[in-house]
Amino acid sequence: MLRTGAQYLEALNDRRNVWVGDEKIDNVATHPKTRDYARRIADFYDLHHRKDLQDIMTFVDEDGERRSMQWFGHRNKEEVRRKRKYHETVMREIGGTSFPRLPDTNNYPLLTYVDDPQPWEDAAIGAEGRGLAKNAVDFFRFARENDLNCTPQFVDPQADRSTPDAQAKSPALRLIKTDEEGIVVDGVKAIGTGTAFGDWIHIGVFFRPGIPAEQIIYAMVPVSAKGVTVVCRESTVKDDHVEHPLAAAGDELDNITVFDNVFIPWKYVFHIGNPDHAKLYPQRVFDWLHYHAIIRQMVRAELMAGLAILITEHIGTSKIPPVQVRVAKFVGFHQAMIAHVVAAEELGFLTPGGHYKPNILLYDFGRAFYLEHFSALIHELLDLCGRSALLFPTEGQWQDSRVGPWLKRLNTGPNGEPHDRLKIGRVIRDLYLSDWGGRLFMFENFNGTPLQMIRALTMQRAEFAGNGEYVQFARQVCGVDLNSSAKTEYQSSTAYARAQDSAQASRGSDPKAAAPVLDPRI
Repeated sequence: MLRTGAQYLEALNDRRNVWVGDEKIDNVATHPKTRDYARRIADFYDLHHRKDLQDIMTFVDEDGERRSMQWFGHRNKEEVRRKRKYHETVMREIGGTSFPRLPDTNNYPLLTYVDDPQPWEDAAIGAEGRGLAKNAVDFFRFARENDLNCTPQFVDPQADRSTPDAQAKSPALRLIKTDEEGIVVDGVKAIGTGTAFGDWIHIGVFFRPGIPAEQIIYAMVPVSAKGVTVVCRESTVKDDHVEHPLAAAGDELDNITVFDNVFIPWKYVFHIGNPDHAKLYPQRVFDWLHYHAIIRQMVRAELMAGLAILITEHIGTSKIPPVQVRVAKFVGFHQAMIAHVVAAEELGFLTPGGHYKPNILLYDFGRAFYLEHFSALIHELLDLCGRSALLFPTEGQWQDSRVGPWLKRLNTGPNGEPHDRLKIGRVIRDLYLSDWGGRLFMFENFNGTPLQMIRALTMQRAEFAGNGEYVQFARQVCGVDLNSSAKTEYQSSTAYARAQDSAQASRGSDPKAAAPVLDPRI
């Protein structure tokens, strides 16, 4: 199925239990606090039906079915670039990269499961014989065939870090019962984005010291399931589409989700019970989402550079050499982001399941580069604006017969129409000087993985272990041999992690351990 926006909006009216601020929402598709963003996701689905975008937004699978490119399985470098073009098009058409969690983002992590599903079953504790690997593959097929929006929710509540047993006592989501039919979970997932607008919640967990086995759950549950309550923060959406061209487009609504004795059938469970598995494997679930993140950051850097050029041209400072030097920072920033994306794609590799994956180190360090510089460039842009991002008239003032002519004179410059300067100022204000824009800034710096966490997670990868390939040259120059007999626990774990990124993974040659097979285009 190639879903339409109308079909998506209709599916939202399923009596899901959603709070926004202090108000319980009756229908996410129609309520004033949620309808704008629901409409943006509907726009996402409708983009796939535009004839002029058909080759970018869709592909034809091996059965002759036309499907959304979000389900496209890229097997080589050119195909991953085709996927990148798709993501870029979605960003440019909907909100100018202002919505980090549209369906194409949300569903990307599912590729990790179907690419290499067997470890999720092999490492599980308490689900023997339940076919968890097949569950992952079957759910991916189900989500693809129905063009669903599956929103990830992995982060647990912060526990008291002063005691080693605090994690076990936290209200984090945990398994409280298993039987022949499925599992029952109870507790809280602390941070989600856009969960209120999803079809299914993709439950996962990140390892933390002291986490008990019952908190290790990877599964899918409908947003409308009995016992699920989505509790969103206050909305920052604005009402006026003229004064706030971006902020009036909707708010993704970050949330916590409460699970009150929620039943999950076995067919929707991918893994339970093993903290060591949560330590070694699930970081890879978000690798695809983080590749999407650097594409978004590249496009956002392009928008920022364009705004810097536009506003300096409109106010007449673009030919002043010191201003040109400052604007060049934005162009260089954008070019650096392009370089990280292109290099990551160029130096990619084949996964165990045969998907072509951009080089993780290059795009993760690209994301770190973005976070290191983005804040300073916001201040630089606002300074280049002068008063234009702060003191500009409303549309009513502009149209007033008495003050309007004065305002036009006040906003007249060497390039462009006076009213255009208002349009530029409104976008800059929405992005960088409003609570709506502040939420987007927060998302990039926190929900999208904080800078220090990007670095810390990167250094946990196998390549940077003392026995890894990254230090081979240094060992050669220093004349230091690798003591292969000194196999530490960390070396064992990194060897496990490396196996999943190797096209020559040992289970690939073992027919007994072969992963369930999808069609050739997945």
